[in-house]
Amino acid sequence: MLRVLSRTNVGLSILRKTFPITTSAIVTHRLTNRHLCIHQNQRLSTQKYLTTATYSPGGEHAASTYNIDNKSETIDILFDDKTSSRYPFVWLRDNCPCDECFDKSSLQRKILVDDFDVDDVIARDANMDSEKMTIYWTDGHTSEYPINWLHNYKFPQVTDHIQELKVSYWGSEMTKDKLAKFSFQDLMNDDDALYSWMVSLHTHGINLVTGMGTERDASLTLTERVGHPRSTCYGIDWEVKSKPEPNNLAYTGCRLCLHNDLPFYMYEPCIQLLHGIKVSDIGGESEFVDGFKVAYDLKRDDPDTFRILSTVPVGFSDQGIDEVSKSEYYLKHSKPVISLDLKGNIDKINFNQHVRGIRTGVSVDNMKSFYRAWKKFNTTLYKQDNLISFKIQQGEAVCFNNIRTLHGRAEFLVPAGNAVPRHLHGNYIDWDSIYSRIRVIARNKNIFF
Repeated sequence: MLRVLSRTNVGLSILRKTFPITTSAIVTHRLTNRHLCIHQNQRLSTQKYLTTATYSPGGEHAASTYNIDNKSETIDILFDDKTSSRYPFVWLRDNCPCDECFDKSSLQRKILVDDFDVDDVIARDANMDSEKMTIYWTDGHTSEYPINWLHNYKFPQVTDHIQELKVSYWGSEMTKDKLAKFSFQDLMNDDDALYSWMVSLHTHGINLVTGMGTERDASLTLTERVGHPRSTCYGIDWEVKSKPEPNNLAYTGCRLCLHNDLPFYMYEPCIQLLHGIKVSDIGGESEFVDGFKVAYDLKRDDPDTFRILSTVPVGFSDQGIDEVSKSEYYLKHSKPVISLDLKGNIDKINFNQHVRGIRTGVSVDNMKSFYRAWKKFNTTLYKQDNLISFKIQQGEAVCFNNIRTLHGRAEFLVPAGNAVPRHLHGNYIDWDSIYSRIRVIARNKNIFF
């Protein structure tokens, strides 16, 4: 689709039943045992790429020994599971969980930066029992830290366990029958299934939901099970079907090239759900490509093209009448085709020929080099070993990461009289909502928190 789509202390009871994960997107078990709390005999099985992750027991922890080192301004703790960690004084004082420092209702820190003397945080003394460590600071304040809390926040720390979820790249071997599949009813009624579905979207960037029926609100119902649908200038959902005098190529039977939706937003929609209501008899196959794989292939095989695509800002724009407010909009944003995060990893793909603007952030002398790189990216997308193609059947939905997985559509026949031969219903949901729900389920089931 083009314009239409371009239109702190948590309970530590151990999970007592096997928690199935149907993709390989499993939190990595580190030697530092980052407080992943599932019993060691309970395995999270995976279907894709046949990997299995085993988690160390979370349970209750006790500290064996501790040592205050005023020279390095740290406390060293050895736990009963033989793991250890050093805790900086300044970090401990900043995260004091007492009522004076932390509001347990809002779960927010009460310490003000103005009142926090970073250079005068010294532990005068400490003691420890089976449940907590008590630290007496030289400023007269006393802090108590549960041992399990300290174990859960051992150093070195990861800022978010979402960062430890695996990402797997795929090409044409990812045929439709190999996509992770989830039952709509299971997703609506079982948090285990919902967790697996969301993690699958993180790992592979695409999966299928079956048993959706033909009610157009089914995808919104699933979305609201997770969080809030993402509203755009095209509303919170949309119909993709042919119609007379279309204002967008998505409303015709024309072929739609591979693209990401709505790159003209500063924060483009993340996950897209496309629900099959009616299937075309001739043509209309949907096409999908893992843009991350293509980008990493280019980085390896054609560094100059990768450099251009990851540094040159490309303008995208769209104008029209907002479906909700009925007011005019004029959206415009510039970004490289390949966006990188602070560590230089590929973070987003921004590629849409049809809404690419006129302005491009490149000099006259380098313009042809940019067009060659743009063309090379498109050509690589369509390489046989990258592309998968299938029809979205009635009652199933393909769900994919819009800022990773590019999608397109083969041409299909529109009968005389403009009967509707193909009908999809779609909507978006952002990663913020999905990652939030992943964390809530993971915390409640003691997977991580």
